[in-house]
Amino acid sequence: MKGALEFLVSSDPVATLLRENFIFKVIPMLNPDGVINGNHRCSLKGEDLNRQWLSPSAHLQPTIYHAKGLLYYLSSIGRSPRVFCDFHGHSQKKNVFLYGCSIKETLWQAESAMGTSTVLEDVGYRTLPKILDKLAPAFTMSSCSFLVEKSRASTARVVVWREMGVSRSYTMESSFCGCNQGPYQGLQFGTSELEEMGAMFCLSLLILELKSVSCSHQLLTCAATLLNAEEEALDHHLQRSSATNIVTGSCGTVHLP
Repeated sequence: MKGALEFLVSSDPVATLLRENFIFKVIPMLNPDGVINGNHRCSLKGEDLNRQWLSPSAHLQPTIYHAKGLLYYLSSIGRSPRVFCDFHGHSQKKNVFLYGCSIKETLWQAESAMGTSTVLEDVGYRTLPKILDKLAPAFTMSSCSFLVEKSRASTARVVVWREMGVSRSYTMESSFCGCNQGPYQGLQFGTSELEEMGAMFCLSLLILELKSVSCSHQLLTCAATLLNAEEEALDHHLQRSSATNIVTGSCGTVHLP
């Protein structure tokens, strides 16, 4: 989270582009009372707060209650998040990976009717992890999972997916056990590696938007001067909208690893 925040407020031209084109709603920590007393996910009440999203109490789980209220408010004004991501630590699997939500891989959904806002195309939820797999050295697509188990029905990513209709709703897990692939193989994650992951997550959001059919011409043109990747996607969009006037920005260049 620190890496994501510091990148977003930095003078990096990609960060500037992100700030100019997107609104970020950031909650740095949902469990401040528990964490300051040495807990990870358990509140002072002894509850795993990531199992309280179905019916949170304003008195007993205030951070979850108000975070969910914010999401419902955004949904009510037609500004539901394009991407929701809950940052977690993981005590068993290695590397960094995403848990997402797929209707096709979630058999128990057939047992209950989903809300009208959640009946969305079950496509595109793999795009972001695929981008991160190419971009972030600590990330691995092979550990990602999109199966929504019934026991996870009260977690943030599942509730945001089912109740608010956010198809790209994720939990990003960063291992406590280090890395077993890529340049960090055999190493534990330190502060710098975790901060790098936060920054790469932000960059992946820009590339995700560039792949979207709704991406604006202005953003595509400016991003083309910054990124040396995703050329096929950029060319496709520029050809599709060639009749539209192109507005160029004064962005600089950035070199990606």
